[in-house]
Amino acid sequence: MQKYLSLFKNLLHAPVSIFSGKSSRRLPGNASFLLSALLFCLVTLLPLPASSDNPYLSTFFDIPLEYGKVVYRINENSPKQLYIIGISHRDPESGLNGSTTIQTQADIFRIGEWLNRNRELQLLLPEGYFTERKSSPAITSQPSRGQLDNFLLRQKLADESRFVNAEMLLMENIHMRASQVEDRNIYNAVCTSLRNLKTPGTPISSPKEKIEQLQYLQEVRTAMLLQKIPSVIDYELHNGTIKNQSAMLTIGLNHIQDIVRYFQKDGIDIDTPASADIQPTSYQTELNLLKMGYGVTIIIPRTLVDDSKLLQLTNIDRILLAYSSQTGKEWMN
Repeated sequence: MQKYLSLFKNLLHAPVSIFSGKSSRRLPGNASFLLSALLFCLVTLLPLPASSDNPYLSTFFDIPLEYGKVVYRINENSPKQLYIIGISHRDPESGLNGSTTIQTQADIFRIGEWLNRNRELQLLLPEGYFTERKSSPAITSQPSRGQLDNFLLRQKLADESRFVNAEMLLMENIHMRASQVEDRNIYNAVCTSLRNLKTPGTPISSPKEKIEQLQYLQEVRTAMLLQKIPSVIDYELHNGTIKNQSAMLTIGLNHIQDIVRYFQKDGIDIDTPASADIQPTSYQTELNLLKMGYGVTIIIPRTLVDDSKLLQLTNIDRILLAYSSQTGKEWMN
């Protein structure tokens, strides 16, 4: 237990905009006996579906393992579904790819493509995406199959002469729609806090206090983003731009532990650090997604799942531990 408790550490959650402001007749006796025997064999050989009471014991979700891993599920039988993809992307300042950026973005593209084909997903909700709402033509076509092979996909993602990511390629090649869920004010507050972190500490505001303030603002930002999702999906559905109440949220891996905690506690409860003189002073509320009956599936791209050090730094290893051991709550206590 001490090993896992030691992983609780202060993490610097840097706000990263992946767009940088760019604006779905009874059988004879013998046959009946044979059929019954066959069904008995199938039931005993196949794994039993898990209870939806434990989000770590998910029912069958057949996304290819080479694309990513499901680490959390809840309300999987609901017609309303949110798919949360923990991501990494280019360096926000230099715009350059890291050693695993291209393959991670390729994984994200394939996850979105698979959800489009198999779950009729049409709506993207990217972290850091800002745009003015405007009317769009209603969706009339069937989900696209996409036409990017792996070589061409990686070639496009490797092009550093322009900004490109998986979400933009999904919009371009599969005609998926993107909508804003970021709150501009809290996003700007996080950016300001991050800039302040880079300046020397003062007697009034030490580096430790600055980190605490940044972490608090990031938690509030993540919570507010989640709270906005149901209304954004309803808006798009009402305007005929999507055909079902499902969406894919792409968000930095650092935020996943906070998101899981909100769902595990059935609500949001964030207190301001004692040293902080910032607004809001606290944030406690019900989760709109749960209140409105949404199902939630959290997927980590394969490239990130295979990076054990990254999983430890972001506490995803603890979520995976809970998933594997079928406990579900121990890691947060």
